[in-house]
Amino acid sequence: MNLDNTEYGIGILSSGTVEVMDMLAVPEEYHLTQNYPNPFNPTTTISFSIPSEGHVQVNVYDITGRLITSLVDANLSEGYHDVIWNGTDMFGSNVSAGLYIYSLQTEGVSLTRKMVLMK
Repeated sequence: MNLDNTEYGIGILSSGTVEVMDMLAVPEEYHLTQNYPNPFNPTTTISFSIPSEGHVQVNVYDITGRLITSLVDANLSEGYHDVIWNGTDMFGSNVSAGLYIYSLQTEGVSLTRKMVLMK
């Protein structure tokens, strides 16, 4: 939102622009978006949506399929969620630059995408 008068009671009229997002309040399906930014350094955001409450895992793997870290392992409510990965493994050590796979796993659904860490 970008208004020329953002305080109540100061002016009679305000003009400006407002951006309306065309998204359902509750998603209709499981969705895993492309991380942003990609390539990234030092952090990236992974967004996903789930249509019903349940146990969710978001994991990061190297290209050989070895688990690097688990970003989410919890029961979540339906809706839109974000998680940030800082390029570290499950022990807190920085991982090397390269291609990584991230996955959303829940209730019989498994979605995966690729991301690149640059140094």
